[in-house]
Amino acid sequence: MAPTKCRAACLWGFIFSLLLSGCIPEAQREGGKLYAAKCSSCHRLLPPADHSLDKFGAYIEKYGKGLTAEEKGKIMDFLKAVKELK
Repeated sequence: MAPTKCRAACLWGFIFSLLLSGCIPEAQREGGKLYAAKCSSCHRLLPPADHSLDKFGAYIEKYGKGLTAEEKGKIMDFLKAVKELK
């Protein structure tokens, strides 16, 4: 498997393991599902550790034109929860 494909597969596995393991509070799990579904529809998922929340917020505003304000908020809440796991 090519390194890029392997990294993408690992990232998907990481996100779904967080959602299923209970590491992410119930309130933020929907944001994780939205992040996985909506953001990966156009590009590979970006690892939360690789970017600041400000950068993610800018990406979501720039590229998330089809997302509602509520969906954007849920995605950001999920990303914050992932960042707090460190």
